[in-house]
Amino acid sequence: MQFLFIVQMLVIILGPLVKMVLKILGFGFVTYLGFNLIIGQAQDYLFGLMGDVGPVIQGVLGLAKFDVVVNLYFAAISTRFMLAGIDKATDRRRNQVWRKPGGTSIDA
Repeated sequence: MQFLFIVQMLVIILGPLVKMVLKILGFGFVTYLGFNLIIGQAQDYLFGLMGDVGPVIQGVLGLAKFDVVVNLYFAAISTRFMLAGIDKATDRRRNQVWRKPGGTSIDA
């Protein structure tokens, strides 16, 4: 009898939790694939435009490591979106660091 109660309790607790996790994973997977597709298309477009310029400008862009800069830029965009998504998924808010003196803060 007690075993049945524990099983029912686990089903009641774990059922919605498993559904929520699967929903989040599915949405995250679709978002990840879509985001990678958009970033890849933007990179290909930019590199295609870079190939259309004259040979002298291509040499200058090569010396300036423009392709590395473009990859860093898109990596920074991807990281920013990922961190924003993680903060939203965990529903974390940034805590205020500074508090005015008095109240609950410790006076030095």
